Amino acid sequence: MGKILSIAVPSYNVEQYLNKGLPTYADDRLKETLEVLIVNDGSTDRTAEIAQTYVEQYPEIFRLINKENGGHGSAVNAGIDHATGKYFRVIDGDDWVNTDNLVSLIEQMKTLETDIVIDEKREVHMVTGETEHFQLPDYVEKNKTLQFADICSREDIGSYIMIHTLSVKLEVLKKYKIHLLEHIFYVDYEYIVKATCESRTITFLPIEIYQYLVGNANQSVAAANYVKRYSHHDQVTKEMLRFAASKDYTGSRKAYLERKVNLIVHTQYNIALIFNPDRKEGIKQARELRAYLKTNYPQNAQATDKRYHQAVILHYLGFDDRKLNKLMGRN
Repeated sequence: MGKILSIAVPSYNVEQYLNKGLPTYADDRLKETLEVLIVNDGSTDRTAEIAQTYVEQYPEIFRLINKENGGHGSAVNAGIDHATGKYFRVIDGDDWVNTDNLVSLIEQMKTLETDIVIDEKREVHMVTGETEHFQLPDYVEKNKTLQFADICSREDIGSYIMIHTLSVKLEVLKKYKIHLLEHIFYVDYEYIVKATCESRTITFLPIEIYQYLVGNANQSVAAANYVKRYSHHDQVTKEMLRFAASKDYTGSRKAYLERKVNLIVHTQYNIALIFNPDRKEGIKQARELRAYLKTNYPQNAQATDKRYHQAVILHYLGFDDRKLNKLMGRN
């Protein structure tokens, strides 16, 4: 029997975290079924050295891939290229898994033939240690193969299909040549959209796997980092627009893709108009994006115009990310 699950672990200067995460895969029960690809993305610390110790202790499970720095997308691409498992997923080098539940997940994957598998995650605050378990919604049928076209019609389903809960059949990634942008942040969104849109079947498993470390001001999803890396998010936004325009989906799959693309455009407007403390620069960025949409993707321009005007109002009212979170009930 070959490997059932390949896990790519993108790792850049994560020496302080690896000895927390890698032991959660180093289990004798996983020797025959799990493949962990530690992708050292040009680290300058002891990441590769630490990773190598696990390769030597558990050669049946771990493989170390050393490469020049190319960003998260490049590390995921390398993982896909080297993976041999039936399913593929991504778990960052500063995170870890629930080992017993991972054993159970892989056991269930042995008999699954669905294109994508969605499970559950837990967020762990790095400062307080507080945790929150994100469970699957009650309305989805669990432990059953479903048609993705039926599921994706739910507008809130995207809240449960995320990089932390998603496993994809490797043959789907290979068949559709899923390849992410490199040297930039925010490609997780690109991966989720492309992988799910090309899938036909989906299974939801109510089992908690990913342990996601939060509370780090350096995380890419912090508002200040969105502003700092505005051009990165802009590239992903435009790649999503290009991808959607290249597809001739119909029905619920088309509507799902349109929602995902418009959502990232909404986020780009928020970064420019609300997150950016330089209000003059922010309004300029938003106007440039709106002009780009009107010229190249008029349907998306029309679909997101309401959000643009809402963000402009909040912009002139002096809203920042904290005030927006409070308005949205996220604080």
